[in-house]
Amino acid sequence: MEHKLNAEQVRGAVRRFWLAFESKSGETLAEFYAHESSVFGSNSTRAEPGRLAAARRQREYFHSQSVIKVDVGEIDVLILGGAAAVASYGFKFHASKVASLLGKSVEEDIEQGRATQVFSLDANGELRIMHEHLSLPAK
Repeated sequence: MEHKLNAEQVRGAVRRFWLAFESKSGETLAEFYAHESSVFGSNSTRAEPGRLAAARRQREYFHSQSVIKVDVGEIDVLILGGAAAVASYGFKFHASKVASLLGKSVEEDIEQGRATQVFSLDANGELRIMHEHLSLPAK
């Protein structure tokens, strides 16, 4: 059975992705990423596998003391053929009590974040993130 993407499916996937992040659902977040996906985080200097990024986010953000708030802006979608799409949008992100490498908890505020996520349908017709790039404006 051939699956075809439309823009609303992709926008819905973006909203569910951030809802999983905001609700601290590590398993759900990891499931968004294809096994061969890559992620550039907002502060990273190199890409990492998507599921590794999800595991790191779970460790840093998804403990009981942290609080996460996300506000996603208008989501532009470019459909590539019938089985892939690029979503690009701005976002605001606030997380309190983020676990740092030094064992201290820190605050993270992103007022003008930018996101690009490349989605593709897998063999079962599920949308998966193939590539994600989160960035901040230059200061």
